[in-house]
Amino acid sequence: MPALLIVCEGRETEPNYLRGLCEAHCINGANVIIIAGNEETDAVRLVQRARRRFDIDRDFDAVFVICDCAGEDLARARKEAAKPLRNVGGKVLTVELILNRPSFEFWLLLHFEYAARYLSTAASVIDLLRRHVTDYAKSDREIFDRAIGNAARLKAELVANDADSPDTDMPKLVEKLMTLRRPDRFR
Repeated sequence: MPALLIVCEGRETEPNYLRGLCEAHCINGANVIIIAGNEETDAVRLVQRARRRFDIDRDFDAVFVICDCAGEDLARARKEAAKPLRNVGGKVLTVELILNRPSFEFWLLLHFEYAARYLSTAASVIDLLRRHVTDYAKSDREIFDRAIGNAARLKAELVANDADSPDTDMPKLVEKLMTLRRPDRFR
């Protein structure tokens, strides 16, 4: 079964979301290594952290970095992420950036509503999110399921309007995680 390495910018929000998703969907947690954030928020440094962790144990089939990006230039992070890694089986892979504009909470908001309007800050997204989850806390582990359709609709609209925000790449990671569900739980 494939093993994933996921390095998060956030200390609580992203790791708790991913752990809750794995539990709720019977995803084999032994195959998902989640590294919670520390003080690093720069996308380049997060990619470098993922690469250092991969070098310790190259027994991964995919490496992801989840980070927020509110307008910064990501060219250097993309260049660093594209540098090839070779896992223990000899497979060449790269770090996959999972970007959220302006913040990870935008992905959470898409679980409750379609939102294509410009949102400049994480605080503005959290305000909208609290309309649906009045007691929202960054440590919440039970917000998931419904956002993939909203994200796909948004991607199409962004392309049509030659825009890049708000946006999230989380569906790519969630779909990859769903491939790790334990087969005995489907019956």
